[in-house]
Amino acid sequence: MDSFSDSYAEARGKFLAAAGDAGARLGTHVLPELKGPQGETLSCDVAVLGPERAERAVIVVSGTHGIETFAASAVQHRWLAARNGAQTPADLKIVLVHAINPWAFAHKTRANENNVDINRNFLRGAEWQGWPNPAYDRLAPFFHSDPSDAARCHETWNAYRAYLAQHGAHLENELFEGQTHRPDGLCYAGAGPQWSNVTFRRIVREHLAAAKLVGILDWHTGVGAFGQIVHLVFDPVQSAEYAAAAGWWGLAPQEPSAYKAGSTPNFRGLLCQAVRQELPDAFCAGGVIEFGTTEDYALFRADLLDVWLRNAGRADPGHDHFRDDYRNALCPRDLAWRRSVLHLGPLQMERLIAGVRSWHP
Repeated sequence: MDSFSDSYAEARGKFLAAAGDAGARLGTHVLPELKGPQGETLSCDVAVLGPERAERAVIVVSGTHGIETFAASAVQHRWLAARNGAQTPADLKIVLVHAINPWAFAHKTRANENNVDINRNFLRGAEWQGWPNPAYDRLAPFFHSDPSDAARCHETWNAYRAYLAQHGAHLENELFEGQTHRPDGLCYAGAGPQWSNVTFRRIVREHLAAAKLVGILDWHTGVGAFGQIVHLVFDPVQSAEYAAAAGWWGLAPQEPSAYKAGSTPNFRGLLCQAVRQELPDAFCAGGVIEFGTTEDYALFRADLLDVWLRNAGRADPGHDHFRDDYRNALCPRDLAWRRSVLHLGPLQMERLIAGVRSWHP
């Protein structure tokens, strides 16, 4: 269990040490002005293996949603530590991006210092002008409520499920598509590119400019049942990109959506799509891999906790234990769960690497 950490600073130290032992070339992008809870410098670190001008490349990202970095960082560390001096294939470049949203990781929250959801912030063109999300407005009263009393929180959950049963489960998917009109709410896309957005695009251009074939993996937690691993490929199921990712990870041609309400939501501003935007001449495929953590009610309460702590509860230091409750919902301390993550995570990375090496689109 040494790959798991209890803080941003600990995770960063482990990542840098393991990357150095693996012979990786290291780079650091410091988040200006802001600090961690203990006054520590915050940064996104990049470890690179393989030839600089390789035409085949893999990019693996942790920390798009800050709180989810606890598990994602452990996977990256485990993969690096297990190399034992292994040589990177001569025809492949591997780029590991650690804690792309460092402030949120350090402060145990989902969105960045401006409450912007980084995985909704990679918008283009007219999308920055905003769009209506009526589902968010209809469901917001449930998510902007006080979860600090257990009985009251469960009543809110029952009311939420009853509302969906009456008005349609599709509203839940639409809620999480992204929104631009509630800066205090969930999945807020922001009014412009955030530091994580600008930094990630710079990393892609700097390290993948020569690549013609790129495999993408963005680690997340929360979607899926406890112990389940869920692949979310956002390309159309008929596309060559979907077929490639499905082949790498052994997915059925049209694997049912992990979302209970039907088809995968039309998320806007995803980080994994930015790779293709920055490399228009390359063939890019891949997506998000999620580790399921807990049951539906616990995740609902976790979302309420994060929104409440960011708005109403942050000023009270006595609420710090609620922040730990939120962390444990997205990275359980359960030993069996952590063993599964450390087994399945590096395996998915190896399958991605093998797939990109043998890929002929």
